[in-house]
Amino acid sequence: MMRPKALGLAALLAVALLLAGCANIPTSGNVVKAGIDSGSGDALLVTLPDEPVKNASPAEILAGFIRAGRGPQLNYQVAREFLTDDFRSKWNPNAGVLVSSTPITSTSIGPDLLQVSISVSAEVDASGLYTTYPSPQTKPLQFRLAKDAHGQWRIAGAPDGTILTPNRFASIFHSYDLFFFDPSFQYLVPDARWFADSTGVATRIVKALLAGPAPWLGGGVLLSAFPNGTELTSAPTVSSGRATVDLSSQVSSESAVGKRRMTQQLTQSLNVLGTISSVSITVGGFPVTVTDGNEPDREESVLPDPVGFEKGAFGTLVNGAVRPLPGLGTVLDKLAPVGAAVGRTGDAAAILTAGGVSVVRGGVATTLDSRPGLVTPSIDPEGFVWSVPANRPGAIIAYDAQGKPHSVAFSYDGQVVSLDVSRDGTRVMIALETASGPKLLVAGVVRDKDLVPTALGQPVYPAIGTGALVDATWIDNGSVAVLAHDGATTSVNAYQLGGQSVALGTVDNAIQIVGGNGQAGLRVLDSGGSIFSPSGSFGWQDTGLNASFLASQQ
Repeated sequence: MMRPKALGLAALLAVALLLAGCANIPTSGNVVKAGIDSGSGDALLVTLPDEPVKNASPAEILAGFIRAGRGPQLNYQVAREFLTDDFRSKWNPNAGVLVSSTPITSTSIGPDLLQVSISVSAEVDASGLYTTYPSPQTKPLQFRLAKDAHGQWRIAGAPDGTILTPNRFASIFHSYDLFFFDPSFQYLVPDARWFADSTGVATRIVKALLAGPAPWLGGGVLLSAFPNGTELTSAPTVSSGRATVDLSSQVSSESAVGKRRMTQQLTQSLNVLGTISSVSITVGGFPVTVTDGNEPDREESVLPDPVGFEKGAFGTLVNGAVRPLPGLGTVLDKLAPVGAAVGRTGDAAAILTAGGVSVVRGGVATTLDSRPGLVTPSIDPEGFVWSVPANRPGAIIAYDAQGKPHSVAFSYDGQVVSLDVSRDGTRVMIALETASGPKLLVAGVVRDKDLVPTALGQPVYPAIGTGALVDATWIDNGSVAVLAHDGATTSVNAYQLGGQSVALGTVDNAIQIVGGNGQAGLRVLDSGGSIFSPSGSFGWQDTGLNASFLASQQ
């Protein structure tokens, strides 16, 4: 499981314990309770927090400091007023955030030392990586206090980062996609990060981009065009929608292709701010020349109509009819498929039949995998067909365009419900039932120099709950949807990779879900063969279309 970098709590607390105060906090008595943030009322407003009150007690100063973490204005100026002069410049609020909805109580545990224990549901680290915990994690935090020259209590030692309720987090922090290349440089792939809204967001985006992809997307899964060690020399400036980003000298020696790719990464990553449409790179204030060239794909759109099998025919399902795909024709009709995945260009399909997994290309069907108990295969943009037995998740084989098998190194136990490769080919999503409950894992695809898949990287696990998994699908290149059965209800939930989840309602007796173009393109098939589409506040509506099964589109 991906674990974000720690907030530096241990090291800072060790330092805090060594800090000496000018006066002692009374240690007699019981727990000191103070409201930190109600999470209601103006929780959706990013208001400027209250400043310290004269002659406030240590517990009140601590409560005020934690509340002030909701105000990122001017680099958390108000929060810093609760700190001693010496500690004010050392505290780093951008080191991370702990998301907690439980009441916070402070306890005196020693001279000048208060402790709070919070139940954390999610965490963001210094690089903006977001992790949701399947169950709350208890974290003890210690704060050293001292009196200043005016006899006022102030905080002299504290963990870096801030503490926010879920509502406060939602109002202050937002998700920003950083973009990196797949190994073929055909696609720009998002890597979600979370930053507080402030004038420094552009700087944090660029610095995080220069630092490289998240650990689970490293090791060659995603690539950056920026040379190692490239630094941002000053905050980006914006004029008439064009950002100027001044970088260190390493970029000057890159090829024309490299400079263009760096600009493409910056443009797409900063475009999410809504005020930037283009980017210029400078070195020492002098412009870097960037030539025109191929633009990578970052949308990976598919056909707007669902593709499936109905009444012995395979193709797009429109107005009660089945229209053969131009690149495949009617070849699949004779093969009695029970599952399928259509390739990116629509001229290839990986199919599951009673005899195993086959691929159809150029009007010819070729059997690839005859192992028993296979799940519906997937097909990636390089033409590899991915196949795995349901009871052997570590036995993944990727078959190339010539039908040659390539084992994909991966070790896991459980029962595979579904396997789907992302449309850019950089990640694999596997839905599993395991001895410890249902799990959805997403792992990066490691490829060799010829783009042959060789292994899966360390997975991340979206927190999907305890309902039995029915199916899962990619919504787009940064989010997935899960169909799960819990009691009498079959629910649909969407999960942003590196982000949060959203409930999309329920569909009775649902048995399959496939992605389309965004959440609106999702389609759910029920046990009676009816196809449903999302309809906002109206839930899921019957499209009037029917199918024996739906095919995923890559």
